[in-house]
Amino acid sequence: MENKDKKQVTKLTEDKGSIKVKVLSLKNGLIEYDDVQFIRILSEKYNLIILKDYLPIIGEIKGTIEIEKMSENIKMENITGYYIHKHNQFNLFLKDE
Repeated sequence: MENKDKKQVTKLTEDKGSIKVKVLSLKNGLIEYDDVQFIRILSEKYNLIILKDYLPIIGEIKGTIEIEKMSENIKMENITGYYIHKHNQFNLFLKDE
C-alpha cells in the first residue's frame, strides 16, 4: 500500500462522524465524551441543536444541556456556564455555585 493510501485509510478511520465534548468544572474536573451525535441546548433565551460540522459558535447557557450519544443520553439541568463549538469539538465551562 502506498503512503498516500495509508494516510487516506487513517483519515477515514479517525473521522467517526461525531462530535467530541469536553465539560470542565471545578467540582468534577474535566469529563470527556466521544462519539456524540448531537448536543441540545435549552437556555433561558434560546434553544439550539448542534450537529456535526455545525458552524463555529460561542455562547452562555443558563438552563439544560443534553449530550446525545448512540448508547446513552447525558442530561445536565439547571447549569450556568459558557460554551464554544468549532471543528466538531464542543467545550463547556461550568460556573460552579
